[in-house]
Amino acid sequence: MLEKLKYYWKRLLSLLRVRPLVGGMEISDLVIRFAYFDDASWHLTGVRLSPGVMEMGKIRDYDQFVAALKTLKSKAFPNETKAKITTIVSLSSVNIYSQVFSLPIIEGENLEKAIQLNIQMVSPIDIAQAYSGWQTVGKDQGSVRLEILSAFIDRPTVDETNRALLEAGFLMIAIEPRALALSRVLKEIGAGFDPARSYIMMDIDNSGLDFLIVRRGHLYFEYFNPWRDIVDEKGQIPLPAFEAAVIRSLHQVLNFYGQHWPEPISEIVLAATALYEETEKVIKDNFSFPVRALTLTTGTQVSTEWAVALGCGLRGQKPRGKDREMSLLGIGAEEEFHREQILDFARFWRVLLPTALGILLLGFFFSDLFLVRTKGSLESQSLFALGGDQTKEIQALASGATEFNATVALVKAAQSSSIIESDMWDKVYALMAANGVTVSRFTFSSLGLPITMSGSARISDNVTNFKKALEADRKFQDVTLPLSQVKVAPDGVTFLMTFSYTRDEERL
Repeated sequence: MLEKLKYYWKRLLSLLRVRPLVGGMEISDLVIRFAYFDDASWHLTGVRLSPGVMEMGKIRDYDQFVAALKTLKSKAFPNETKAKITTIVSLSSVNIYSQVFSLPIIEGENLEKAIQLNIQMVSPIDIAQAYSGWQTVGKDQGSVRLEILSAFIDRPTVDETNRALLEAGFLMIAIEPRALALSRVLKEIGAGFDPARSYIMMDIDNSGLDFLIVRRGHLYFEYFNPWRDIVDEKGQIPLPAFEAAVIRSLHQVLNFYGQHWPEPISEIVLAATALYEETEKVIKDNFSFPVRALTLTTGTQVSTEWAVALGCGLRGQKPRGKDREMSLLGIGAEEEFHREQILDFARFWRVLLPTALGILLLGFFFSDLFLVRTKGSLESQSLFALGGDQTKEIQALASGATEFNATVALVKAAQSSSIIESDMWDKVYALMAANGVTVSRFTFSSLGLPITMSGSARISDNVTNFKKALEADRKFQDVTLPLSQVKVAPDGVTFLMTFSYTRDEERL
């Protein structure tokens, strides 16, 4: 019973857009996969990409790529033609470099500065041309050190992918390495997983051979061997070449593990939709580790080729405020996400307020109707036959009916005011978005009284243009922007301004 109540509550929040659906998407050179959980079951949708649309994770045919994304959205959400679908993305064919480094256990700003300095030092590419991310994966109390997992991705690749997703109706809130998504699948829906043990997870899919070291429930290392490094001149993968690649790669991963950690590997978990038996035989013939297939506890049978999309979808189930995992996403995309959150919040209240007021009006209407009928029935009786006490009761009922009528009038006035306030918010947010201004605080009591607004912008011209845009709208009066309140900040400028908002009829 409790589970059913939770399910219906989550569905209600989703309908009211308080708890937006967040799916997981895997983008590779051959296919785009999307997975989301609707609080009852997983929904999986995929589209294949034509040859040449993407190569090594880079978009070569932008228009066809956007068309494929639109096809995916129409198949997964046929009724959501205008709304943006929030998603966490993994780019399987992009070379994402990751590395674990350790730092002394420190806290606050010093930890952040130390991490950023180490990220700049270990970055394999120019840090100005990359997006980076990090997360804590372990704390060694013996040596009093933190273990930090960092990752780097090419900045133009992320920016172009984000632009295509927005054009197709998807709002990307995070990009993560495929290794993180795969390790999350092993931890959260992998049968037989023990967080106290160490594993090597081997994934074989259309991108290549991927080897992960998962230790104490965290991803520590990834070694990826793409198919393009194994194929022969004819573009085929001979079985001997495949077996040699498995043996060579696994030796390298085991050597790396042995140089860094003392505890033994418990087993090798193999996720493969093809070549499973061949891979299992190669490992058993050349290594002494037990091998088992990755089994997913999703309730329904799901192929492991969906593992990356499922891993991203599992992350999407977490509340955004509790998601502490890394994201390789530019600040522009993050601002777009926060803007959508503000708009969703405004839309939520535009739906909720009229609905609540309508319910109240309906309740008052029926109450008033009942009292009016009761009053008429009592008045139809002979008042001469009633005593003084009964007459007082009738008078009290009549007084109650009058009070209810007055309350109904107040509710109608409140509803009208809320619609006007909603129009004001729409205008302000539209002008903010058009002029590149971000609000940090509103002080607002009621229409006609001064409104105080503080915010920030990239340059002072954005603030000036925003002020002029308010003054151009005759509903905004007394717009004041003191020059002393426009201050330079690390990321641009901050400002404090006041204005008032009036109805058309108030100025006549």
